[in-house]
Amino acid sequence: MDKCLIHYFSGTGNTYHMVKTIKNQLISKGYEVNVLNIEKDENKIVEDYELHIFCFPVYGFGTPSVMVRYISKLEAEERFKAAIICTSAGFEGQALNHVKYLLDKNGFEVFYSDMVLYTYNWTQILNPQTKEIEEKVFREAEVKIIEATEKIANYQTHFKKRNTIILLLCWFGFIMFSNFGRRILGKTYIADASCISCGKCKNICPVKAIDMNNGKPTWNWKCECCQRCINMCPQKSIQLSIVKLAIYVISELVPILIIIEINKYLVPLPIIINIVLYFIMVALNTGLADILICQMEKIKALKKLMYVNYTNKYRRNTAEGFNIN
Repeated sequence: MDKCLIHYFSGTGNTYHMVKTIKNQLISKGYEVNVLNIEKDENKIVEDYELHIFCFPVYGFGTPSVMVRYISKLEAEERFKAAIICTSAGFEGQALNHVKYLLDKNGFEVFYSDMVLYTYNWTQILNPQTKEIEEKVFREAEVKIIEATEKIANYQTHFKKRNTIILLLCWFGFIMFSNFGRRILGKTYIADASCISCGKCKNICPVKAIDMNNGKPTWNWKCECCQRCINMCPQKSIQLSIVKLAIYVISELVPILIIIEINKYLVPLPIIINIVLYFIMVALNTGLADILICQMEKIKALKKLMYVNYTNKYRRNTAEGFNIN
């Protein structure tokens, strides 16, 4: 009997739902299956399993940073077989190629990679889809997962392909999101007046990005942008602050305008110099934006502006049965 270990991370439950289906399908085919939630389970011994499956959602055209860190530390003394399946609302970016590279480098033999379509739960930006749409998408996802598991169980080689130019663009988007986007979006969260200081958001955060100050949550720079806190808050108290978002967006755009002016009126710079200059200026501006917001929050009249949002009308959504506790 072959033994399989499923390594997974799930922000709001879609990947968790997929993993349950994969597990049941493999068991029905005679596999012995164990599941490892990378954010809380102890690492199981890699050598105990002939087959390894890696499952995760796609954030910012790539793999969540917490999953990248986990896979980067894994090592296989033998060339154990590995499969990769990610969940996405429509586009996996460079995630599959990135994870395949990391696993191959660390001693695994990747023979399968694919993406399964699920609903989006990016509640910080978009209102989650209706339950009716979610149920339909989940039913269709089940069919895709069963087909994928059949191929994996039979060690059938399959790789989802992407155009090289598209992959390069996705890499740029992923680098920007991983280093700046997810962290800045985390800083745009607020807890409104309905917050009861229960601390659940802090306890369920997979990367310890939330601290409790005077009974209210505040977000540091570690945010994964997994959307777990905003979707699982029992009071629906967590919102996106429009004012905070505007300040951070301006801090990202100003360097572009400055670089354009430098190249136009002073001296044309090489592309690589412009890119390096942009990243330096973004880092500085982001820090200044954070200081500005902290000072604004100390002034009662300005602090109220921080609570202006559009997400309080959004419904919250997690996959059925998903509970991180």
